Amino acid sequence: MDLISILATVILATTIGTVMIGVAAYVAFKLRDKRKPKAKVGREEDGLPAGSSYEPIFLNRYVPEAPALSDGGKQ
Repeated sequence: MDLISILATVILATTIGTVMIGVAAYVAFKLRDKRKPKAKVGREEDGLPAGSSYEPIFLNRYVPEAPALSDGGKQ
């Protein structure tokens, strides 16, 4: 085999391998996406009573107050 045939074979094998890894990653992503998250159950070590579930914590958006104008409100 000459050099061009060897390089063409390497490029072809690399391309096929890359496509196979991409398909496997996509399938793994879809399987992970279909899985439903399980509800976490509280434990005594967590500071929650046994059997109680975690409650989600929602954060409130911070909206700063309008700054007072230094010139007394005159424009």
